[in-house]
Amino acid sequence: MYKAFFSLTENPFSISPNPKYLYMSDRHTEALTHLVYGLRDGGGFVLLTGEVGTGKTTVSRCLRQQLPEDTDLAFILNPSLSTEELLASICDAFQLTYSQPATLKTLFDVLHQFLLQNHQTGRRTLLVIDEAQHLMPDVLEQLRLLTNLETDDAKLLQIVLIGQPELQQLLRQPLLRQLAQRITARYHLLPLDLNDVDSYVRFRLQVAGCLQPIFTPSAIRALHRLSGGIPRVINLICERALLGAYAAGRERINDKLLAQAAYEATGVRDEGSTGAVLAFSLAGMLMLAAGWFSWQQWGFLPKHPVKKVTVQVALPPDAKLVKRFDQAIAEASYEDQAVQQLYRVWGFETAIDEARCDNAQRARLGCVQGQASLDDIIKLNYPVVARLTGKQGQDFYAVVLHVADGQADVILGSDRWQVSQEWLSKVWGHDYTAFWRLPESNSKVISKRSGPADVLWLETLVSQALHQPPRNKLSRFDTQLTTKVRQFQKQEGLMADGVAGEQTLLRLVVRSREAVPRLNGRIPAQQTVNNTSDSAETDSAETEGGAS
Repeated sequence: MYKAFFSLTENPFSISPNPKYLYMSDRHTEALTHLVYGLRDGGGFVLLTGEVGTGKTTVSRCLRQQLPEDTDLAFILNPSLSTEELLASICDAFQLTYSQPATLKTLFDVLHQFLLQNHQTGRRTLLVIDEAQHLMPDVLEQLRLLTNLETDDAKLLQIVLIGQPELQQLLRQPLLRQLAQRITARYHLLPLDLNDVDSYVRFRLQVAGCLQPIFTPSAIRALHRLSGGIPRVINLICERALLGAYAAGRERINDKLLAQAAYEATGVRDEGSTGAVLAFSLAGMLMLAAGWFSWQQWGFLPKHPVKKVTVQVALPPDAKLVKRFDQAIAEASYEDQAVQQLYRVWGFETAIDEARCDNAQRARLGCVQGQASLDDIIKLNYPVVARLTGKQGQDFYAVVLHVADGQADVILGSDRWQVSQEWLSKVWGHDYTAFWRLPESNSKVISKRSGPADVLWLETLVSQALHQPPRNKLSRFDTQLTTKVRQFQKQEGLMADGVAGEQTLLRLVVRSREAVPRLNGRIPAQQTVNNTSDSAETDSAETEGGAS
């Protein structure tokens, strides 16, 4: 109905898979890179996890498109099978014949013979299992035994496991520790950030024939907030918003219309909606009366599990909610648990005993620890693990994910909450831990002694941060690059020595267009303009060890 109204050739937000609408965000591209690297490495297992609707199928589809022609692929969509049934499904996918009745030994022998023949003829064999969180432990163990089939230099079978976050928990079982040790690459796919939501919506509209922006910036912000950055939910809300705008004769969709569409599509009402009755969503909204309880006088609300509670504005906050919040704080007393959550924010799953700062380099991450005010952390613009102090003087640890508009998203234990920035300031304890993306060499210092790859990476980042055109061919740390680094260091209040140390590099990454988690959720505008002004230079400068 609305296609002609908006000059669309087809429905841009259909949830049906269509290769034309395949949008690869930076996070999807990074996930694909990890999977491809893991397969090229020749290991037995590669793991991709993510919440429902984050785009795991999109990544797996791209992975299949990038496979070499000499690859035989079996794709299993329904893994809720017994060991014999799964092996039979794998044989069927490879179009292998086997005698009946099909015993476990018969199926295993048929697969073994097929894998040997493929290897002898120079072909690779890949098995992809979707919804792998439904696999039984004994079935996973049988898959591990299949990867035991190998030559001196390669596995005869490689397996990609794709599933929801529960798959990570499943693989932590002691029974499956041998399988977990054979995972050569893993990636946890996060929802889209604000910039990606904007690009995603524009991309799908353009593919459908609409070149004019339909959604206002305020609508995109509301869409990001209400969808949680989940592509599938974005599609549902946008589809309903287009229908609502058509019915109202509106050519542009603003935040109010978007919020109404989100409520009709998902049942979640935005905090900005009018009316005496507000729906509180444990997946995203905040509206609490002040002064009723000691914790609530600054405001908080849990962000999941998804559940709606409708309350009248005049009613006091729910005492059960206060109890849950106090319980969450009591369970957030372990720093390593918070650091483990911070690893997940960056897309990496690590065991609790390995969730330490000194292990970050294995994930191509730098790790900094120190003391800083909340304002300093906001300027730093990275998610952090922060030590907080409770009302009884007890210390607890939170992952500070996002701060904007006087509100903050934090993880306490395993639960995500939204709190006021005022509350966060009052409990702030100054100690923090932050991750940042290292160059491919894993170097924490780039100077005139560094190699060409690091020098070119630095040139790209510092040029983006200064809004200057980068030089695409650079092999040595020359005078012009030194000048750029010093200009950026002055801009950031660092000692302008022209050497890109840890504090310079971590600021460069977050100020560039690198796809990394940011506290404000925004990637710097993708513009290239000349800017050689030193107007940002400050009189005070601090050493590379500072945090502000």
